[in-house]
Amino acid sequence: MTTAPGAPMPAGAVGLRPAVGETVAASTGPFPDGTPDFWFDLPIGFSEFDLDEDPEDRMLRTAEAIDPLFADATPVQKFSLVLSGEYALHTMLKAGAEHISTCLYRMADGQLSQGTLAVFIERPTMGPEVQDRTGSARRTAEQWHMLYPDAEAAVVMLPYGPSALCIRDQDLMLPGALCGLDESVPTTVRFVEVCVPLKTGPGSVLFLFMTEDREHWDDYLQILSGIMKSVSADEVPGEKERSAGHER
Repeated sequence: MTTAPGAPMPAGAVGLRPAVGETVAASTGPFPDGTPDFWFDLPIGFSEFDLDEDPEDRMLRTAEAIDPLFADATPVQKFSLVLSGEYALHTMLKAGAEHISTCLYRMADGQLSQGTLAVFIERPTMGPEVQDRTGSARRTAEQWHMLYPDAEAAVVMLPYGPSALCIRDQDLMLPGALCGLDESVPTTVRFVEVCVPLKTGPGSVLFLFMTEDREHWDDYLQILSGIMKSVSADEVPGEKERSAGHER
């Protein structure tokens, strides 16, 4: 089996530095001090959805963002990007996602490319305060291998710790309305799932990335590798200093 290579993070994908990306904090809480369970960086090109935003307002805002980025795209292409993004968002929300972001890239060959990242957090109500993270990752990889015999499933070592990785393709039928058609449209979507057992107690965080663009898979592997390498239990660098400055 192969795993995602240890590619470097995209240039500038360092959290909270001007115009280079975004650092995201997530918590399975509740914690009295509000300390997140983990942090991770979103590279340039990813935009986080406001999960509480009105869907109509969100679609209008997305359309406005797409227009200058892909000025030579046809109206149908832009419309398809907006609707497919909203469709993916609703699907992930129903599944309990805590974070959803989408990326829009123009690849080196000029093609438009889109992907969606979702983060799910599982915190059991009962369990040991310190879990066997290696054992948990191994069991998850074995379960994925049984569920998806044709997938690549393995245990990988991230800077955060042992994690389970699964890469698989799935044939889906997308609503034809997304492409301006009456009938459903067949497509193949590549899914990447990374299950990261938490250091802060029982439970895990699942990173799920999906894209129809398998042609540029090598590019996405580098981007996803950077995201996963950024996962950390530590605060964002400089956060304590900024907080102290606000308190003065």
